[in-house]
Amino acid sequence: MYRFLRKPLWLLSHVLIAALVVTLIGLGFWQRSRYLEERQESEQLQTIARAAPVGLTAVIGDSEIEPAAVKESARYRRVEVTGVYDSANEVAILNRSRGGAPGAWVMTPLVQADGTAVPIVRGWIPLEPSAQNPPFPGSEAPTGQVSVTGNIQLTQQRGSFGSVDPNQGELSALSRVDLDRYAEQLPYSIEPVWVLLDGQTPAQANDSPAVIELQTKDPSQNFSYMLQWWIFALIALCGYPLVLRMVARNKAKGDQTPAEDDDPDRDPDEIPWAVGAGPEHEASSNS
Repeated sequence: MYRFLRKPLWLLSHVLIAALVVTLIGLGFWQRSRYLEERQESEQLQTIARAAPVGLTAVIGDSEIEPAAVKESARYRRVEVTGVYDSANEVAILNRSRGGAPGAWVMTPLVQADGTAVPIVRGWIPLEPSAQNPPFPGSEAPTGQVSVTGNIQLTQQRGSFGSVDPNQGELSALSRVDLDRYAEQLPYSIEPVWVLLDGQTPAQANDSPAVIELQTKDPSQNFSYMLQWWIFALIALCGYPLVLRMVARNKAKGDQTPAEDDDPDRDPDEIPWAVGAGPEHEASSNS
C-alpha cells in the first residue's frame, strides 16, 4: 500500500519536508537565543535605570559632542541635574500615547548654572487643542531652582516613515525629540542628550503632566516567535504522515475497484458493449 513512497517525486517530497522541519526547529532555537539575550539585556537596563542618580557629565563627559555621537551605553543611565526651567521655550512632542490614549509629551529646557540647558521631558498630557501650543494650562513647570532626576535618552531621528518638521522657523511642537532641530530655536546651547523625568524637587503642583514610565525592550515577542516556529514544525512533523496515510488509502481503494473494461482476464462476451453482444445483435439473431 505504501510502495508509492519510493517513487522519485515522493522521495523528493520527503527530503523537502525533512528540511522544512529542521529549518523550523532551527528558527525556534534562534528565537530562543534572542529571547534569552534580550531578557538579560532588559534586566541589566532596568538595573541601570533604577540605580542612584549621578551627575550628567559623569556619563556623557564632554558636553560639546554632537547628539548623534553620544554612545549607546549612556541610554537609560539615571542622572540628576539642577537648574531653572525655561517655560518660554517649552515645546510639545506630538503623537505620544499613554495607556492607549492619544496625547503629547511636554519638553522643557532646564537651564543650568553654566548657561547650558538640559531638555527635560516632564511628562504626558492628553490630546487637546492646548496640547499643540505651549504654555499648557495646568501643566506649568515649577519656578525657581529645581533638581530633576531621570533617565538619559538619545536624540531621535526620522526613519523611513514619519512626519517631517519644518527646517526653519520657531516651532511650538515637534514630531520627535530631535535635539539638533530643537537647538536651532534656542538662545543657548543644550546638552547632547535629553532626560526623561522620574522625579523633581520641588514636585509638580498637580498630576499634570503625568510622569512617563520608562520603557525598555520587551523580550516577550521573541518568546512568542519561538513557540510559533516550533508549533509549525510540529504541524509539519505530524501532518505529513497523515497525508501519506490518506494518499495510501485512496490508492488502495482505487486498486480494489478497477474499471471493468480494464480487466484483461474478463470474457468479452460478459461485457455488454462487447462486439456482437449488444441488444441489436440479439434482435438480429432472433429474427
